[in-house]
Formats: sequence, C-alpha cells, structure tokens
Amino acid sequence: MENAIIITGANRGLGLEFVKVYGEKGWNVFACARSQSEELSSLVNQYENITEVKMDVASEQSVQNAIQQINGTCSAIDIVINNAGVHFDESMNKLDQVNFDIALETFNINSLGPLRVTKHVLPLLELGKKKVLINISSEAGSITNAWRDAEFDYCMSKAALNMQSKLLQNSVKPKGIKVLSIHPGWLQTDMGGSEATDSPNTAALRIIKLAEQYEGKLHEPIYFETNGNVYPW
Repeated sequence: MENAIIITGANRGLGLEFVKVYGEKGWNVFACARSQSEELSSLVNQYENITEVKMDVASEQSVQNAIQQINGTCSAIDIVINNAGVHFDESMNKLDQVNFDIALETFNINSLGPLRVTKHVLPLLELGKKKVLINISSEAGSITNAWRDAEFDYCMSKAALNMQSKLLQNSVKPKGIKVLSIHPGWLQTDMGGSEATDSPNTAALRIIKLAEQYEGKLHEPIYFETNGNVYPW
C-alpha cells in the first residue's frame, strides 16, 4: 500500500510546497483546500498521485464530506498536516480597535479547524503505518516567549492550537499516533510577506524531516522548532 497523506490549506504557500514535495516522493497526496489555485491545479495535472479535495476547515460538514471522499479511494492515512490557517489584516489592531467578528473567525479556522479535521480523519490515521499528526502552529502561540502587544486573535488561536495538540497527544497515545505542534519559521508567503527569512520549500523539507524523526516516538515532548531552536509553551 502506498504512503498516504492529507494536507489542508494546500492551495498556496507552505501547504502547496508540502503537496509538491510529497507528490515528487510518490506519496498518495490528498490536497485539501477551500478554493482552487492555478498552482495546485498544475500539480494535480502533473502528478497522478495528487488528488485535489474541496475542504473548508471552518465547516464540519465540509470536513466530513471531504474525509468521506478520501475514504472512498484510500483505506488508511499515514500523515495528516493541519496547515490551513489565517491571519487577517485586522489582527494587527490594538485593543481599542479589536474586531471580535474577525477574532471569532480566526479562532474558528486556526483553532477549531484542525480539531474538526482530526475528529473525522482519526479512524483512517489509526490504520496508517506512520501515524503522525502535525499541527502547523507558530511561535506567536508561545506564552513564555510572548512579546507582541497586539495580534490578539492570531496569537491566542495558536496558543489554543498548542493546547489542543497536547490534549490530542494524551488522547491518541494508546493508538500509537504521534502529535507534533510545529512553528515553521517566518515564511515568504502571502501571510509572512516578502521580508520573511525562510522559503516555503526550506520549511517543508525541515518539517518532513522532523516527521520522520518523531515517527512512533510517543514519549518525546511536543514543541516548536525552527532552524533547530526549541520554543517553550
């Protein structure tokens, strides 16, 4: 049976780079995204082993439908990468200008989105060989290293994702599943901007290496890592 992976937020940035690298490796890639992109469509046309799946992580029905579609062609998943996330311009507002509608949308996507995916994909992940679940987080979610005075919704949503990762690891350890919460670095993407220090390809290769290193190591700590640096919670 081929190795199989689910990647959310697969239509651009880091998610798209994961699709490209795993596609080149010959994995059975399920590239999940809310909307299409020319770049993702090009990869789908180039590689027979990449399947584009419509998924909006903000909607449980959409997630459930997507996983059912995947399950129709694949009986097990080895790795899940919860990469889909948002950082709205309004997140930069100071406290007196916080937009709570935007904040709730941020939480719904960044914090609850990965949990929705995990809820519905877990039976397939249990049957996989590698059993690795990766939540793409951020150093912005580290309480110990918090330095910002704004970005309330984004930072808090990533802190919640980190707690989710810890709770999930406690929950799925008996099933042999490893959960990682990873800071990918400051990336040259639409979210990170052109002044960022790392390319999506660099980050993707680093995270793939981490996934390989921690496969099956259930007693290792969950942590953030970028360029070898460990970020405390």
